[in-house]
Amino acid sequence: MSLHLHLKKSNLSFMKYTQSFLLICSLTGSVTAQTNQTNQMDPLVVEGNRDKAVSKTSPTAEESRKELKKTPGGTEVIAADRYLRGRSSTMADTFALSPGVVAQPRFGSDEARISIRGSGLQRTFHGRGIRILQDGVPLNQADGGFDMQAIDPLATDHINVLRGSNALSLGSSTLGGAIDYISATGLSAPGGSLRLEFGSFDYLRARVAAGFSEGNLDGYFSLSEAYQKGFRDHAEQNNQRLFTNFGWKISANAETRVYLTAINSESELPGNLTKDELRADPAQADTSTFGSLPYDNRRDFQLYRIADKTTFQNGDHTYEIIAAFTYKDLDHPITPFVGVIDQLSKDALLGFTFTSESPLLGRENRVRAGVFFTEGETDAATFKNEFGKRGDLTSDADQTATNIEGFIENQLALGNGFTGVIGATASYNRRENEVLAGTAQSYTRDYEDISPKVGLRWDAKNFQVYTNLSSSYEPPSFSETNGALTPNEAQTANTIELGTRGSYANMRWDASVYASELKGEYLSLISSAGTPLGTTNADKTTHEGIEIFGEADLLGASWDADPDHRLMARAAWTYGRFKFDGDETFGDNTIAGLPPHLVRGELIWEHRDGYYAGPTFEWVPQDSYVDHANTLKADSYGLLGFKVGRRLEKGISWFIEAKNLTDETYAATTGVTANAGADADATSRNFLPGDGRSVFAGIEWKW
Repeated sequence: MSLHLHLKKSNLSFMKYTQSFLLICSLTGSVTAQTNQTNQMDPLVVEGNRDKAVSKTSPTAEESRKELKKTPGGTEVIAADRYLRGRSSTMADTFALSPGVVAQPRFGSDEARISIRGSGLQRTFHGRGIRILQDGVPLNQADGGFDMQAIDPLATDHINVLRGSNALSLGSSTLGGAIDYISATGLSAPGGSLRLEFGSFDYLRARVAAGFSEGNLDGYFSLSEAYQKGFRDHAEQNNQRLFTNFGWKISANAETRVYLTAINSESELPGNLTKDELRADPAQADTSTFGSLPYDNRRDFQLYRIADKTTFQNGDHTYEIIAAFTYKDLDHPITPFVGVIDQLSKDALLGFTFTSESPLLGRENRVRAGVFFTEGETDAATFKNEFGKRGDLTSDADQTATNIEGFIENQLALGNGFTGVIGATASYNRRENEVLAGTAQSYTRDYEDISPKVGLRWDAKNFQVYTNLSSSYEPPSFSETNGALTPNEAQTANTIELGTRGSYANMRWDASVYASELKGEYLSLISSAGTPLGTTNADKTTHEGIEIFGEADLLGASWDADPDHRLMARAAWTYGRFKFDGDETFGDNTIAGLPPHLVRGELIWEHRDGYYAGPTFEWVPQDSYVDHANTLKADSYGLLGFKVGRRLEKGISWFIEAKNLTDETYAATTGVTANAGADADATSRNFLPGDGRSVFAGIEWKW
């Protein structure tokens, strides 16, 4: 009976959202059709070379670099070729050379611990504190959470990273900023592609993709299958992902693109180990009495998404209308204390943005503004976990997250190379939890905020210097609302940033320093009497950091040269100092969760014909705290790897990559607890081991 009602309610909600989405699409089509009729009156029609055609809805990497250089703060464009020169499985692979982005796989899979500038420090599962987008269309659920498996770097042309408040132009007000995955299209990736990766731990990843364009139409699809048994016991992963998009150039000035996504993800969860267990056998699963193995911890879900983005231009003005609907079904058995989490989510989004490049007072000026409306409904039920089997219903609730968000940013040329930037985001957010079964109480909470930003950029011939002062704001997701009795407030912060980026001779650099004062940071705390408070608002905390990327050709060739050989030294250093500020319980202790230093780099010989070879490394030179009481640490470590291969625009590409050549035993990341207690090495179950020595290979054929 319960299952029948669950399905009936889901179908009614699905129909409601489907009707809303179709209405949105029809309105979009109406607007673009009117634009088409207007442009048909223009007697001049220019047909360009299709090989050089670009999409108005999905920019090229060069267009993104030009756009992000206007931002007075830390940004980065990651070309897909960078991570496709080796295994491209985890977020650690994708962001290996990205300063400021700490991405560590929890057990060698898509599921990762990802943080920018200390965002989501408490969140050791899924994601929070960063806006994830596809071509500027948000992918986060309405309450702010996101799934790493909801994107695929193999279906991406490049990735834009905007750290902290520098993501204001994408409507983000979060502490961490935004990561925008720019899709491959039939225009940017014409022809077919077959890619196969395989290696240690029964790892196998296959992908087939194709892009086409004909007249005013283009299309692209990527279908991938990934499987691995995993380095650890009970860590088998299996997922299938389909990403497609279809573009229609309605006129010379208008284009619409439809996105279809289907994902099936199945993951065994090996669980956390104690430090003693990690040292004894890092490959084991948590076999303790209430551990992941006896209770068959898993996280399986299916996700389906349809979205549309329509862009049209009128002189110096650009308009974008976006709409999206996501359907997700989660089956998540975890500890017997929580049970089996069964969630059926439906999230809808409607947005509009406007960009104007019209001069102001005779000076170059750029205004970008937008508004987003999102609403998500989740049927959140839990059942008893009876040693991996679903038992009786223990709780059921209808959760609704509603958001209205607006933003505006203006960049004005001030003269003598200076550009001033001013902007703000405004948000209204509601979290409703209607309890249908169980002992919890229902609640409705409203949050609102205005977060301003001001910045200054100075452009010289080959470099920039910038600074900004900004605010950030994050309402809680349902995982942070903390029930009806001790409601959490929104997390806010004020941040100052100073940095530079540029090139000189054979060197390039990108460096930022920042300092943030936070109020209400979401952390797992205890009272001064030692009573657990769960995830709640800390009083005052501070985040300070340095983000540096540098690369140089050690053979001395400048960037505008085209030598036969280069010897490239590249490194990204992320430093973070996250502290309590006079906390009643923890004083000025370090906030647990992330290593103070993370350094990744490579020394790669590159040949103009596409060959490359050289060592890679990852270095965490300082122990990192696991608990806020600062009694337990994860050990420092260093990893050495090597890769060799050839990367071609067309034809056969290949690679061989070895990881952790010295077979280091280490914790890739950890859980976070308030106080690990006595004899913590043997009792605190918070360590997630990194993979042992491994070798992977891949081959790709593009035609």
